[in-house]
Amino acid sequence: MPTAVLMGMGLTPTLAQAKPQPKNPFQDGPCVTQPDEAPKDDEGAKTGKDESKDAGKDGKDKAGNGKGESAEPKPDESGGTGGGAEDPLKDLKDAAKKAKEAAEKAADKAEKLVKKATEPADGAKPAPEPSPSEDSGDDFNPWDPLGLGKALKDLFTPDEEEGTEPSDQPSEEVPEGADKEAVEAAKKALADAKAKKKDAAKAQKALDEAEDKAADKAEDSGGEAGDAADGSADKADEAGKAEDDAEPSPGAEDPMAPDEDGKKPFPCPVEKKVAGEDEQTPTVLPNQPWFLKASSLTLKGLDYKGVVNVKQADGKVKQVLKFTVDNGTDIGDLHQTIVDQKTGKTIHVEAAKGSTSTIRGGRTTLYTEELKGNLFGLIPITFDPEHEPPINVPLAIFTDVTVRQAGQFGGDLTVPGLHTYITD
Repeated sequence: MPTAVLMGMGLTPTLAQAKPQPKNPFQDGPCVTQPDEAPKDDEGAKTGKDESKDAGKDGKDKAGNGKGESAEPKPDESGGTGGGAEDPLKDLKDAAKKAKEAAEKAADKAEKLVKKATEPADGAKPAPEPSPSEDSGDDFNPWDPLGLGKALKDLFTPDEEEGTEPSDQPSEEVPEGADKEAVEAAKKALADAKAKKKDAAKAQKALDEAEDKAADKAEDSGGEAGDAADGSADKADEAGKAEDDAEPSPGAEDPMAPDEDGKKPFPCPVEKKVAGEDEQTPTVLPNQPWFLKASSLTLKGLDYKGVVNVKQADGKVKQVLKFTVDNGTDIGDLHQTIVDQKTGKTIHVEAAKGSTSTIRGGRTTLYTEELKGNLFGLIPITFDPEHEPPINVPLAIFTDVTVRQAGQFGGDLTVPGLHTYITD
């Protein structure tokens, strides 16, 4: 490659030829960080949007089965949905379930703390009965002058309407002799339980409205449940807060799941320092790397060998990525530079603009310090010894690429319109 250029070896001017490039086998866009542990229920996992879309298709296919049939898929004997259809209201049902569980958990916690705050301490005296003029009710508890028990009772009593406030609120004043820490903890737990109860009510209301809307839609248009599910998106947002408070489900979406075209995202490199294997290069590598900038770089028959430790001319050892290329390399708009250590000047080796330089004639071995560019023209990526390629691909195409190369061996380089020059 450029090493051969500097040595004046194997240079044959040719005309540039534009060739169609293979399509990107991965999802377009940036790389995706892989989860620490793949979800157990990753088989058939899809985004909420895909689920709604699939359910809509299923609803249309089943249209005409008669009005009044439920828009939701009927469960089969195995417990799943009939015919493998996705439930368009799955997100809302999950949100309502999680919100309810969060509310119940908060209520249980509040109950325990209220009990602790209202238990009589050894030697404690009960609070005096309120005077007749005070509207205390018949269920006054002398050991609970703050009314925490009444507030807890309201918490477990279903509200008649959304937004109905409990009739009894705990007193703000802590009586003398009471366990202040226990009382404050009980108050805080009651407030948290009350908020989660409201969240659960909102989530359930959103689900109920979406189910009613889906049923009406199915009756009017022959079971187009997918449209009804899409129309409930705003309701799902309303239930979002309740879902955030709840524990994540084990079937969480897999970020590495394929899209509708079957393409998976390219995984991001993971930062990791490795010991590397000691490598004996064909010749000792120079102390300084050389740089390649190109509009495109295509590596065919590529194989990543791992991180290796190589020795420089001055005896120092550095880590590099080792690649081999068996089926040729294409370089668009080749521009290679290296700094002359004696003069400090930069030597440029450049191909004709718009041309494609090639390496052919056997295996090429690359010792790379850094490779940076857009993989398949769409995935910004950087590889170096502490950010290794996460997967091995036999064909890699980079655009707007920059390579910092410690050394390279093998193959015959052809550079159309080769010219060199020196800059300060």
